[in-house]
Amino acid sequence: MSYNMPSEGSIVLRLEFSIADAVHQRGLLSVLGSAISAWWNRPRLPSSLPAYLRADLGLPPVAESAHWLDVPSHSGIPEPLRRPGM
Repeated sequence: MSYNMPSEGSIVLRLEFSIADAVHQRGLLSVLGSAISAWWNRPRLPSSLPAYLRADLGLPPVAESAHWLDVPSHSGIPEPLRRPGM
């Protein structure tokens, strides 16, 4: 996929102008409502996505769920050194 940067200005400035123009034309509540609606109805990844598709999309592998019995019994915190006279 190629991305061509227009020479007339920054994408961010154009986006800010578009949002300001939409707020001016339709009102702040309407623009916020549309943004929240678009975010809420965004496409989501299926839960059972095969590993080869995850790799194609650049997603990390599925994380293994940890079970409390799988946690090692040692704490990983070293015990303080004991002096011989104590």
